[in-house]
Amino acid sequence: MARHEQTYTSQGIPIQRRRQRPRGDDWLCSCCGRLLGCIHGHDVHIRFQRRHEYVATLPASATCKGCGTLNRARSAKAD
Repeated sequence: MARHEQTYTSQGIPIQRRRQRPRGDDWLCSCCGRLLGCIHGHDVHIRFQRRHEYVATLPASATCKGCGTLNRARSAKAD
């Protein structure tokens, strides 16, 4: 799966542009506002420390690494 797509400028010069991925709703900490994950439909995509990446099904809960608050995402709309 390629991350770049080839497009052309108005002068006809080919350039490589990074492909935009569809973005979900951000799941933010209710206390400090730190990003906990992204909600895509009924799934939560969580990534931290470069190599740790998870996909969980809603409802989900997580402890904020910044302030220690327990946060819960119960529906497709970010709480």
